[in-house]
Amino acid sequence: MRYQLPGLFAGVRVPPMLDDLGPILADWQPDLLIHESAEMAGAIAAEATGIAHLEHSFGILRPGAFRRLATQTLAPISDRLGIRNPGVGGIDGELYLDVCPPGMQQPEIAALQNVQALRPVGFDSGPDVVPPAWVAGLPRRPTVYVTMGTVFNEQVEIFRTILAGLRDEPFNVIVTVGGAGDPASLGPQPDHVRVERYIPQSQLLPSCHLFISHAGSGAMLGALGAGVPMLAIPQGADQFMNADAIAGTGVGLRLMPSELDAVAVQDAVSRLIEDRRFATAAREQQDAIATMPSPESVVPILESLISPLTSRPGRT
Repeated sequence: MRYQLPGLFAGVRVPPMLDDLGPILADWQPDLLIHESAEMAGAIAAEATGIAHLEHSFGILRPGAFRRLATQTLAPISDRLGIRNPGVGGIDGELYLDVCPPGMQQPEIAALQNVQALRPVGFDSGPDVVPPAWVAGLPRRPTVYVTMGTVFNEQVEIFRTILAGLRDEPFNVIVTVGGAGDPASLGPQPDHVRVERYIPQSQLLPSCHLFISHAGSGAMLGALGAGVPMLAIPQGADQFMNADAIAGTGVGLRLMPSELDAVAVQDAVSRLIEDRRFATAAREQQDAIATMPSPESVVPILESLISPLTSRPGRT
């Protein structure tokens, strides 16, 4: 994370992105710019163009040391443009939309000046999005869902190791390998194991008793929103921090890369299924998410950030 946040996202990506964003914003002249936590050029471009802006988080707040270092990395750029440094992760007062349930969040969130909670809502949900018909016909036994997300799903050996640990267990096992993945790459499977490319997570998780994933933020929040305990197998990025929170709050267990083998998977899954405390903790987080402000209720707050059109130069 030390390399990614201040190094890659702030130091490497911002200058070329500003070259593109500046002309776009000047031509389009939007009233509000919303950028996510790993995209830092947007806030600077908005400051330079006189546009209101805010940061939309995608999970747990990044550690303060990394946010401060990233903010320092941006300082020479904002100084060159003659604008206020908008900071990173709410450090300099930019509105921070916090989608992380309070029970999973870092204590550092209390130090931010301008935070608005926002209920996380899956992007793959909707009236026309439904799970495959065969999901409803699964045998009446625990269902385990396995995914490595959209980036880390190319490591076929991880899937093979997980399946080796689940092959002889009395569970329904559903695996998704990604749109570009090949289910056949995992070889023949027993009848209780089904391998697919993609299934909408928000539609599948409510039918599951356990979720095995890389502990990406979207995967973690999706499982919490469905009240499903997790086995986290982090691979990179923010996943190790998420895995720590999953284990630390009792909503699941974690297996580090060096710990991953079939026996460890089998033992962890058996414990997560049999010990109801994990499911209880996950449902508590689900209840907490349900009480967070809905996107609709937050819209007026975002609208209040927008300056009157008369105060915006060049607007007619």
